[in-house]
Amino acid sequence: MIRPSKLVIRRPSIAVASLLLVVSLGATAQAPGPTAAAGNAARGKVAYFRVGCYQCHGGEGQGSPYSSAPRLGPAALPIAAFTLFTRTPRLQMPPYSPEILSDADLADIYAYVTSRAAPVALDRLPN
Repeated sequence: MIRPSKLVIRRPSIAVASLLLVVSLGATAQAPGPTAAAGNAARGKVAYFRVGCYQCHGGEGQGSPYSSAPRLGPAALPIAAFTLFTRTPRLQMPPYSPEILSDADLADIYAYVTSRAAPVALDRLPN
């Protein structure tokens, strides 16, 4: 029979071990790269058009129903996911390495697309 006092002692150890595991995994899972706070939307707009993002994603980052290009803003992915997808995309999008698009440019583009206005809901459009 297990005594309750032994369970009480083990629970904090398991909780502490679990917390340490989660914290250490979280720290190693974060990719280096730009941060959302580092971006400048005005510079991002220039970079967005310079590297051709608008050709598939539209001038406002609205995406396209005619291609696989998704809407980019305003409710964009977190900056780490945005960076990972831009560097190693799927489907038709070409990869943008740091030699082509610097981390600073990428943070600026992220600031630009997240600053775009949300689309109007269909039920609010005039008839």
